[in-house]
Amino acid sequence: MSAFSLKTKILLLVTVPMFITVMLVMWLVSAKIHELGQTEMEDLRSFIYEGKEVALKNHVEIATSLLKPVLAQKDSISREALEAKVRAFLHSSLYSNNGYFFAMTPEGVMSAHGAKQGLVGKNLLNAKDANGFHFLQEIIKKGKNGGGYVKYIWNKPSKNADVGKLAYSKMLPELNWIVGAGIYIDDIDEKVAIAAAEVEDQVKNTTITIGLVGLGFIIVAIFISIIITNRTIKPLKATADALHNISKGEGDLTQRLEVMSHDEVGLMSQSFNDFAGKIQSLVADISTGITDLSNSIQKMNQVVSKTNANVTQQRHETAQAATAVNEMASAAQEVAENAAGAANAASSADEEAQKGQCTVDETITAINSLSGEINQSSGVISSLQTDADKIGDVVNVINDIADQTNLLALNAAIEAARAGEQGRGFSVVADEVRTLANRTQQSTDEIRGMIESLQSGSRQAVSVMDSSRNQSILTVERAANASESLNTITHSVSTITQMNTQIASAAEQQTSVAEEISHNIQQVANIAEHSAASAEELSNTSNELSQLEGRLSSIVGQFKF
Repeated sequence: MSAFSLKTKILLLVTVPMFITVMLVMWLVSAKIHELGQTEMEDLRSFIYEGKEVALKNHVEIATSLLKPVLAQKDSISREALEAKVRAFLHSSLYSNNGYFFAMTPEGVMSAHGAKQGLVGKNLLNAKDANGFHFLQEIIKKGKNGGGYVKYIWNKPSKNADVGKLAYSKMLPELNWIVGAGIYIDDIDEKVAIAAAEVEDQVKNTTITIGLVGLGFIIVAIFISIIITNRTIKPLKATADALHNISKGEGDLTQRLEVMSHDEVGLMSQSFNDFAGKIQSLVADISTGITDLSNSIQKMNQVVSKTNANVTQQRHETAQAATAVNEMASAAQEVAENAAGAANAASSADEEAQKGQCTVDETITAINSLSGEINQSSGVISSLQTDADKIGDVVNVINDIADQTNLLALNAAIEAARAGEQGRGFSVVADEVRTLANRTQQSTDEIRGMIESLQSGSRQAVSVMDSSRNQSILTVERAANASESLNTITHSVSTITQMNTQIASAAEQQTSVAEEISHNIQQVANIAEHSAASAEELSNTSNELSQLEGRLSSIVGQFKF
């Protein structure tokens, strides 16, 4: 990760290329000026050289022109006299500060020499300069060809050094001489060097001026870049601070950024405000859902408490009904025994009939009590079924809330994914909320299954209780018939055997019914135990939902909305 801030990166991005550009421009301008200076020096060198050529040629042309009057005498004087006059003229003629003329024959014999007259008469055809160049041969050649220049190296007495020298020669046809003149050209380099130094100074001054202008331009550009960068970085820093406050600070979702421009930075600020608004609305919806979930959990706890109380009461009533049924079975058995004894002892039929009357009365009372308890048990089971239906409704409400929470968590995960790195923390929260919502749905599905089982058992218990109530009514009616039979026994002992048989049969049937009622009551007790277990599991689920509600409240509490 780079240690430079965004502001520093932007400034470097602006200033470094600008500095490189300015330096490159300075280098190119300096190189171009230097190139122009070199070209100018070459032009100056050519100009001076050409000037010397023209001057040297003019000197020779002037000298030959001045010799024309002398040469015009060739027919009137001897050749020796003519050569002497021409030689004297050339020896006496000087130009350009000690410049001299010379003349030689095509064979290389020196005919005149203004600087060294001792060379006259000597053949110098094979003379060479410091580089081994036969310059006199070339001078003769140029002269024969109508005139020309020859450049060679020769000693300069004033410097006592070999320097460049330029000679021009042309033919003097009257004497068949090659007349020429020479001039040192070492001063060309000196003049060019002086001019080059002046040009170099100008190049340096120009480079310094360009550098100062470029430096000023860079400083102004940096100043402008700082202003623009500050205007750009300010909203970006505000966005970063806002995101840091949401992720690490108080989680204030109500804060909004000031949109100070209509460029990409302003669009980012506006997008952040829109995103914060969506997250704020989402967290508010989750908070509302948590409140609804808390209310539903409270209602479910109330239902669970009421169900536990009803189940406890059902256990108690079932135990009483079982006791009554056992007593009824015992009474029926006793009736059967009494009926058998009455058949064996007809003589004591009246006494046994009185006992039977009492027994029947007790049986009727017990059966009536059993019928009332069965009715009460049926009402309790109906209430249990109603409460189970209510629990089912509450479970449906919880399931709906879980679905809504799951949907809200999914939306939050999507929005967090859109936010990228900044929304990763909230994405983790959304995943945890969605996981808890799925667990809530699983728990409510299990509770729904238990409630449906409880409702089915309750309906079956109600059906059994209705059957038991009908049997109780029938038993009461039969007991009434038995009572009437016992009254008849006191008046007609002759029919006692028949009546005892009927009583025995009724007692046996009553015993069977009592056993069936006892079995049904045991089933009701089992259902009550199952209902109690379901209520306990529902209570545990309610506690888990309460913990989930607490965790969600803690998560949502991290945000200010």
